[in-house]
Amino acid sequence: MPVKDKFAVKEERPSAVLMVIDKIKELLIQKKLSPGELIPSESVLAESLKVGRGTIREALKILSAYGVIEIKRGAGTYISSASNKRLFDPQLFQILVQERDYGTLTQVREFLEEGIVKLVIQFAAEEDLASLETAMGSFLAELEKAVPSVEAAGRFDIEYHRLLGKYTHNAIIENIYGFVIELFTPTISPTHSGVHEVHEDLHRAIMRRDLDSALAAVRRHTEIWTESHGAQPVA
Repeated sequence: MPVKDKFAVKEERPSAVLMVIDKIKELLIQKKLSPGELIPSESVLAESLKVGRGTIREALKILSAYGVIEIKRGAGTYISSASNKRLFDPQLFQILVQERDYGTLTQVREFLEEGIVKLVIQFAAEEDLASLETAMGSFLAELEKAVPSVEAAGRFDIEYHRLLGKYTHNAIIENIYGFVIELFTPTISPTHSGVHEVHEDLHRAIMRRDLDSALAAVRRHTEIWTESHGAQPVA
């Protein structure tokens, strides 16, 4: 299919910039554009889509900020070839500028974490489990200090959860989970009553590849967080 025909549109849309973005999204969905593929120049796109080059330039800037495309100086513009967490930034900012409904977000997190522990138990390699053991050891060692650092324990907690996402061996889930964890970071209370024990229970269940016990720990962790914060926004 000729380049111009591939990018041609049949009807006008209210926003020229959004029309360009929607067209590229449509081509990606239809697999007429592929990761790593060079897309046409601004002038070719402008002619094909019947818009000005300024419109094309603005649309490409937005797509670049989203991580959908990579603009390589002197080499052209390419569809990104790797999973990119920046794809979730627009949704993150949308949530950040609104009053956060932590009740809804907690449901999302619990749903994700139940799926994540299933995948980790099923697919994590022994070296992955060893890495989780090291991360949990750092977390527990901090909490067992006479005067634990809440900040340090929080970092170890977040790192452990990020590793769980990584060891699903599913880049999409890893990125979505990272996005959710980022939203919850300000509310993490690793020294809150019960948190220490439930994290250890979850970890030991994963190490045994005991799905039922791991899911029970995820649900208990959600209960502790809800009891602590009342599923309300935290100042």
